[in-house]
Amino acid sequence: MADEAEVQADGAADGGEGKKRKIPLWVIILIAGQLVVVVGLIVAFTVLSGHKEESAEEAGPTVEEQKVDPSKVKDPSALIGPQFELEEFLVNLIDDGRGPRYLKVSMKFELESEEVRPEVEGRLAQVRDEILLLLTSKRVTDVEGSDGKRILKDEIFTRVNKILVTGRIKRVYITDFVIQ
Repeated sequence: MADEAEVQADGAADGGEGKKRKIPLWVIILIAGQLVVVVGLIVAFTVLSGHKEESAEEAGPTVEEQKVDPSKVKDPSALIGPQFELEEFLVNLIDDGRGPRYLKVSMKFELESEEVRPEVEGRLAQVRDEILLLLTSKRVTDVEGSDGKRILKDEIFTRVNKILVTGRIKRVYITDFVIQ
């Protein structure tokens, strides 16, 4: 019986012993083939979704990063530059059919150096205005998830550095983020 496999069936319904029933080999091969396809799809999905994240990292950071060897730094606080905290922003997001939605965001800027602080303070109205215009142009779907937040941080970084003349910010840190 090379072409068939024997399987013991439960004979409780007949009230007696179990009966032997034969399953053709082609049915077993078909089921095994389907299992291989399902496992292949799961592996492909896992690999492709991981590859998408890697390709974003390979493209390089859009926000300028300074590489420092932590073992050469005596004071760990020296790894992060001076910071400037902004007051929180509370804005209406563009209505996407689910009713009014609000976004509350708090953030800090990492400054290039302490000499940039007076310029940021002097241009604070311009900085806040630019960020408010950006935030109010967003939908919930634009800022949801980690990718949306990264894009938002990059846009804020670019817009603020266009305003500044003598200095630059190095990074934008979102310290509070609530959509309601």
